[in-house]
Amino acid sequence: MYVQHGGVAGQSILRYLNNKCFTVYVPALRHGYRIEQLIDRLGNFGASCYLVDSEKYLDDRSMLYIPVVNTDKIYPRDCEKKRDFIYLAANYGNKRHDLLLNAVRGTEMTGHLHPVDASKLDLHNTHTTTSAWDAADVVELLTTSRIAVYPGDYTSNPASMWECVAAGLPIVVNQNIKGGRHVVVPGITGEFATENNFYETMKLVLANLASYRPREYFMEHWETVSVLERDLAFFRKMGWRY
Repeated sequence: MYVQHGGVAGQSILRYLNNKCFTVYVPALRHGYRIEQLIDRLGNFGASCYLVDSEKYLDDRSMLYIPVVNTDKIYPRDCEKKRDFIYLAANYGNKRHDLLLNAVRGTEMTGHLHPVDASKLDLHNTHTTTSAWDAADVVELLTTSRIAVYPGDYTSNPASMWECVAAGLPIVVNQNIKGGRHVVVPGITGEFATENNFYETMKLVLANLASYRPREYFMEHWETVSVLERDLAFFRKMGWRY
């Protein structure tokens, strides 16, 4: 079995492996695909089956993609909360760090960005800190935060979104995100927000933390072993022989 997660470079590998092994393609929804790559994703050609991160692309050769999370390592901890929000994403355009920082600028809301170079962002008049790759422990960042945020728009289904929910953090997500919307169950795992009301939605979730149950929902629907078993059953249905 060969699994190609995201990226356009894997297209040539999928073609090379045709009829040589069972191939699974996880096409991350990214802005700027060339038209032939868009057609390939929509038509589900080139792989034995697909794991897609939007219901828009479901067909009889695909299934919704749920990242596998190590729930033995990532779980809620009863500890001091050092900040209001955490955002786990490298700093580039589609991740919309600008949207988040503009939303909290001039407020008392505290947060942390990882992995991010502070010199590349305008952090003035915010209570937002940053850390680089390997400069902070991600699990510690999760467990010492109250909520998680994902202001990205033309971006996909980062596993860190699911890790936040597994860690017990309600998640506030840009309603224009292109993939992974199924991690947000309003009132349970988090909320969608517009660019204009992102801060207000964060405040709302922070004020009602006790009413959300992200970890419980995650374990009920996306627990590690059950996700793996579901994936393997789907692969067998699609013709995988091992």
